[in-house]
Amino acid sequence: MTNNFTTSARENRVGLWISVSFLWGTTFYISSIFVLRLTSEQLGGNFHPEFLDSLKSYLFYAPLIIAVALGGYGVNRLYDPTGAKRQERISSVTAGVKEKVFVSFLGSLATSFGFCLMTALAFWAAHFTFGIAFEMSLGAILIGSLVNMLAGLLGSLLTGLVFLGLKLAGKFPAGEVVP
Repeated sequence: MTNNFTTSARENRVGLWISVSFLWGTTFYISSIFVLRLTSEQLGGNFHPEFLDSLKSYLFYAPLIIAVALGGYGVNRLYDPTGAKRQERISSVTAGVKEKVFVSFLGSLATSFGFCLMTALAFWAAHFTFGIAFEMSLGAILIGSLVNMLAGLLGSLLTGLVFLGLKLAGKFPAGEVVP
């Protein structure tokens, strides 16, 4: 058995769920800080975190990422206990039958929205624990989360373009494309 990303995806390992959740969770954490800062400036509020404040907030954010990963893993195991649906989707995507340009489109939109809410929650917890400045209305946070969906759209598009570029260059792993 080869030890690579695809093998982990096919076997539905919890470690893959955690690592991918940290990858996208951290990406959306950064985009959420940017978006919440812009939303705060437009709609009122106090959200201009320093780098150290962002690190303090991440102490609360990281356990949320792990909870999301474990929850997603558990739901996936209930929904697809044999892995047949996951295998079919992986094969369809890598063969170019599905999601040719936007990979995991709806998932990217949902996670970018959800991770922005989690970012606000983490900053709120850091505000009460460490005294960092954080003051935003729920409405501003929800609007920021909607705007952050643009980051999800961009992430989905970039992933699809990387896949497409690898296929065109003949660098996409041959074992991944279903005949």
